[in-house]
Amino acid sequence: MKVNRVMKMLRVGEWLFSKLPFLFLPILICINDFGSTKYQLLLCMAYFVYLFTFLGFGYAINDYSDREIDKKIGKTNVMGELSNWKCLSILILLVLGGAPFAAMIFSIPSLLLFVFVYFWGAAYSVRPFRFKEKGVAGLLVSSLAQRTIPLLPLLSISKNYWPIVCICGLSGFLVGLRYILIHQYEDIENDQFTGTNTYVKNHNHGISKMVYISFVIECVLVMALEIFFIKSIIGYALALLCVVQTFITYHTIQHIYRKKYFLSFICVPFEDMYNFYIPLSLLIGLACKNIIWVLPIAILVVISAKDMINKWKTAIFGVTHWRNHK
Repeated sequence: MKVNRVMKMLRVGEWLFSKLPFLFLPILICINDFGSTKYQLLLCMAYFVYLFTFLGFGYAINDYSDREIDKKIGKTNVMGELSNWKCLSILILLVLGGAPFAAMIFSIPSLLLFVFVYFWGAAYSVRPFRFKEKGVAGLLVSSLAQRTIPLLPLLSISKNYWPIVCICGLSGFLVGLRYILIHQYEDIENDQFTGTNTYVKNHNHGISKMVYISFVIECVLVMALEIFFIKSIIGYALALLCVVQTFITYHTIQHIYRKKYFLSFICVPFEDMYNFYIPLSLLIGLACKNIIWVLPIAILVVISAKDMINKWKTAIFGVTHWRNHK
């Protein structure tokens, strides 16, 4: 199977920027606790493979479970084109592929959490659980399974991780909650056509308020992370830059595009903070001590480039529009 087809099958483009860098935050914040630079990089590589296989598994098993529903609306994906045994073989390989790398990072008891992580990654879409069609439970499982539960095995590495993992885990849950609400909001028509029951389809009112509250709590958690754990002038500067960008983008989408900023995937609020600015500030701090960390910076820039360019284009368009209509 060609690389492009594999990437499409795992829907890598949908989570490589929007989830992966954020899940790296706890490791990057505490990386200096792990001996030599060579070991630190090895740890990051193993953690990357663990996350890559898990996230790919979550999206692939969702597409496998939705094959019949997708056919009704004419939606195509790679898993829908493969036979049952090929799909199941791929899913098993993703689990087995991540296990050795998880074993390199986590203690033996916490490998039980590895099973726990994959179970919830599957339970969102697989019957008889299929939480995605169970209202509030669907929202909770989706948010926890992809952004919070994968962090739990990190608790076995160091006691220093507990407050950081708790803050990142709660932030991840709230971010995931916003994402799934927006996703269900944008998919209302398809869900009505296929008869798929989702929380937003059945409770359309009050969605905006839930997203607003989630975002406010996230802001408090990000401030706590920056002030008490990251404590970096570079981090403060990049966070301020993100706030300015977010404000301009909000004005552009609300008043020029005439769309609901908090219910749109055009520029999800603070997505850049979690997935680019905070990881970048941490990596720059590490690179100041050892030049080898320039390589992860380059990787972050490459995987973030398309999204960040589009977001800054939106912000620049807003500023240009405002100047031309003063």
